[in-house]
Amino acid sequence: MKRESWKLFSWNLTLLSDEPVALPHGLIVSPASRADEPTIHALVERAFTTDAQWTGSYGPISSALQDRIHEAFRSQNYPALTIQHGSRIIAAAAFSTDADAENHLFCGPCVLPEYRSRGLGSALLLESLRILRNLELHVARALCKDGTTASKFVYPKFRSVCEMYAGDPFEVNG
Repeated sequence: MKRESWKLFSWNLTLLSDEPVALPHGLIVSPASRADEPTIHALVERAFTTDAQWTGSYGPISSALQDRIHEAFRSQNYPALTIQHGSRIIAAAAFSTDADAENHLFCGPCVLPEYRSRGLGSALLLESLRILRNLELHVARALCKDGTTASKFVYPKFRSVCEMYAGDPFEVNG
């Protein structure tokens, strides 16, 4: 099996802008509640499985990713952010609030296919970074598969620093 290439993005949160996020009319960003967890699991699954750039790559990491989302909902006050259109959650980002985490944005901003290409991923990334900054983290990190839309167009925003990552972020250590 071919080994995937990953990039590590990091943000100095003290340099993060306080400019408001512009969302299309009728969309709101809000913290996820524990009751939102099943919806977020399903949204993340759909976002990855409908993205051609993840074909063949999502299956091997899906269980570990879903476990990380579940753990965030069990152990953190702020496990995720959502973007809602009315009462429907159309985008979500689950993250780690542990300052020492290797990967704070473990699922990244996930957007349902019918809502992509509207700047929602960038808005969700910025709001996730702001949450981490407000929790007094100074640096946020995200691992992303090289060559994906997120690695080319979303994560490079907001003064990120990027480097190649030699490891496998979902490798299970025995």
